[in-house]
This record gives sequence, structure tokens and C-alpha cells, in this order.
Amino acid sequence: MINKFKKNLFRFFTVILIFSSAIHPISPANAAVTCFKKTEYTSGLNKICIYNCLGSEAAITIGATQLCPLTITR
Repeated sequence: MINKFKKNLFRFFTVILIFSSAIHPISPANAAVTCFKKTEYTSGLNKICIYNCLGSEAAITIGATQLCPLTITR
């Protein structure tokens, strides 16, 4: 009787977990974020490309004659 109750309880929580994961997917803490080019500026022989990463800023440095990528992944 107790084993049957435990099995049913386990099934219930498994179903709840599956449905809640479908509604609110679980994403790993180190999930990749696509960042979009915000601006750029040249400093000497370098170009600094500034990106918007979901509200945070990121920067990369490239050669002054290169073009900044429109997106980067962080």
C-alpha cells in the first residue's frame, strides 16, 4: 500500500516537472547569449566594437581596418 502511494506520488511530481519545464524551460547558467552591435570607435590601430547583450554591454577589439561583426555570442 505504501509502495503504491510512493509510486503514484513520484508519477505525480514527474508530470508536474514535465509540464512546468514546458511552460518555463530550464536554461543552464552558462547559456549562450547573442549580442547585437551598438556602436564602435577607433583607438590608434584598434577598433573597439560595443555590443548590447540583453541589457549588458560587451566589447571586442579588432584591427582598425576590420568591420565589426553585427552580432557576437557570449
